[in-house]
Amino acid sequence: MNQLNHKMALTGLAAILTAASLTACGGNQEEKNQATPSGKVTFTMMNQYSSTEPPKADNPIIKQIEEYTNTKINTTWVPASAYNDKVNVSIASNDLPQVLMIGDTKSSSIINAERSGMFWEIGPYIKEFPNLSKYNANEQVLKNISVDGKVYGLYRARALARQGIAFRQDWLDNLGLQQPKTIDELYKVIRAFALNDPDKNGKNDTFGLVEAEDSGGAGAMGLTGFQTIASFFGAPNQWEIQDGKAVPQVMTKENMEAMKFYKKLYDEKLINQDFAATKVNKQQEQFYQSKAGMLFTTLDFVITGGNELKKANPAAKIDIVSRIQGPKGERVFATTGYNGMFVFPKATVKSEGELKQLLGFFDKIVDDKMMYTWTWGIEGVHYTKGADGEPVISDQTAYANEVSPLKQLPTYDGALMIWKGKGEADNRFRTMLKNNEAIAISNPMEPLISQTAVEKGTELNKIIADARVKFIMGILDEAGFNKEVEKWRSQGGEQIIKDYTELYTKQAKK
Repeated sequence: MNQLNHKMALTGLAAILTAASLTACGGNQEEKNQATPSGKVTFTMMNQYSSTEPPKADNPIIKQIEEYTNTKINTTWVPASAYNDKVNVSIASNDLPQVLMIGDTKSSSIINAERSGMFWEIGPYIKEFPNLSKYNANEQVLKNISVDGKVYGLYRARALARQGIAFRQDWLDNLGLQQPKTIDELYKVIRAFALNDPDKNGKNDTFGLVEAEDSGGAGAMGLTGFQTIASFFGAPNQWEIQDGKAVPQVMTKENMEAMKFYKKLYDEKLINQDFAATKVNKQQEQFYQSKAGMLFTTLDFVITGGNELKKANPAAKIDIVSRIQGPKGERVFATTGYNGMFVFPKATVKSEGELKQLLGFFDKIVDDKMMYTWTWGIEGVHYTKGADGEPVISDQTAYANEVSPLKQLPTYDGALMIWKGKGEADNRFRTMLKNNEAIAISNPMEPLISQTAVEKGTELNKIIADARVKFIMGILDEAGFNKEVEKWRSQGGEQIIKDYTELYTKQAKK
């Protein structure tokens, strides 16, 4: 996660609390971690949802989880759009559940809470649980999520090398082109998709690449695919160490080469000219509607996006690539390896025994049997088995309403698991995710906490993200862009460089 500065927003508090009022966050103390005569344990949790409605209490997956783990989970489901604010309010008021999902793990409020001792340090306990040891003990990810070398959260594991290129394979076939393997070949495909009538309708009505704006947060790049292209050119993943000093990506020549690549696409009208105002959902819509032949996205888009594309055009074919040869070979940028984490407040989890009980719950819901459930749902409700014995989703609506929203709950999303019933395309992208970890470039500063970056990172990064977009659109030349970099340095960037250099040096000596 990037270091963001989410100041507590008390305005609109009533609306946030209303949205989250399905269950009281802290709940009645007598309900917490209480075992019934049958030994069933009840605990409270706060989590987010991004579906239209929160998961219902009678959700069959919830019932199966509770039966399998002998628990009763009282969950406060909060809309994703209000979640970070709700977390901040809960921490400030000390109205905490026993299990709290944290989305913005590097916000100042979370870091301060961890340093103050508000949450249990769980790092030493992970090795006691077989499934958590398998899915939640990656050394790089534990380092990324740590604060001052300590692990306070059970991270929600995600593939480290998720990014790639989705494109119209049928357009490639129409034009007699091969899938791109180098930066030059990638440019030629984008150009052909824009200029050579790839859909054979006799009209000049397509873009080679459709892009979207990316302007929020301390890691925003200005446009969503920039980091993908930058990694192809050999740029670092936000930061690197040169001669013992922290160097931001924006100050590297590879970053400039990636910007020039995008500027060329823009000048030649090979990408949508309104990319700076195009939201991600609009970007995807243009791909589904055959207005563009390519976008930079996560590799699992071959499934989710492929399904939507087929609805609009049953004859369309989608495929993905992720390895493009550049000046430094094949490289992809690594994510942090997680998407949020679960923490256990000491105010509500009173003892080590209670903590281990909760960790045991999370361990059990990612065992082999439950991973099968997270993938397919319940037999006869969400999937059936064919004559070959392999599962097939039988009710897409029920699956979308009952299974997908609950994938916020396990600490592993099964991204690297191969399932025969998932089919060739699904398992191919999972294999690519796994293989690409070998060429994934991590951000060496991810585990380090610069207080300047925490406090000013988002506003400082906006200077760079805006300047990058202006350079691509021709509003700034190279000298103008470099002036904006100097502005970034003078307003706090130089201090961040100093912070990271000192922190990295200190870490290296340990």
